[in-house]
Amino acid sequence: MDLKTTLKTAVLLLFISSVGVTTTASAQGLMSDFMGRPVFEKRYTDTKGTPYLFDGYENGAVKLQSGKSFSGVKLRYDQVEDELMFLNESGKEMLFAEPVTEFTINDRTFRRRYPATDGATAEAYYEVLVEGKTELLKRTSKKIIEEAAYNAATKVRSIRANENYYVTAAHLSLTKVKKDKKSLLAALPGKSAELETYVKDNRLDLRQEQDMVKLVIYYNSL
Repeated sequence: MDLKTTLKTAVLLLFISSVGVTTTASAQGLMSDFMGRPVFEKRYTDTKGTPYLFDGYENGAVKLQSGKSFSGVKLRYDQVEDELMFLNESGKEMLFAEPVTEFTINDRTFRRRYPATDGATAEAYYEVLVEGKTELLKRTSKKIIEEAAYNAATKVRSIRANENYYVTAAHLSLTKVKKDKKSLLAALPGKSAELETYVKDNRLDLRQEQDMVKLVIYYNSL
């Protein structure tokens, strides 16, 4: 091998080495961005009911405020604190260091940055039941209630869920709707005759969430 060939080989090896170092650094950078802060112990012991969307950690995906996305993350959503947690590589519970604007667990998507309403800030998470020009949202908030047990001096702690539904177009405002036909139709303007016919023909019961979803999907198709 002559000197010229040796130099070319050395340059090639140096280039390959530098690419390898760059790739490793990028991967480490992503992990660094994804790191969170530890979860402090929460006092849910001796409490009836669950504070979580799902009791255990489930596979999910997140979108961060910076625009970065991660999938295959073990997630758990605390609906009392309205906080999303994840398990790091060592299995430790963590909170995200960077705000999460959207996450999905078991095909259920939650999003924030909607207009503040009903005491909830723009940082509150809403479940997106219907995507499109008009969205149907569900806000589930939970709180701990302490009530005196019958004929007992001690109080019983339980978790109570409160569910509200909203319709929004272009995130301009949230219109609260009840689970009934009159309320939902009033929040979907301009197509009342078509919607009435669709409800009748498909025997929709708008006291049921799944039928509310069907109607909004149909409204978006008109």
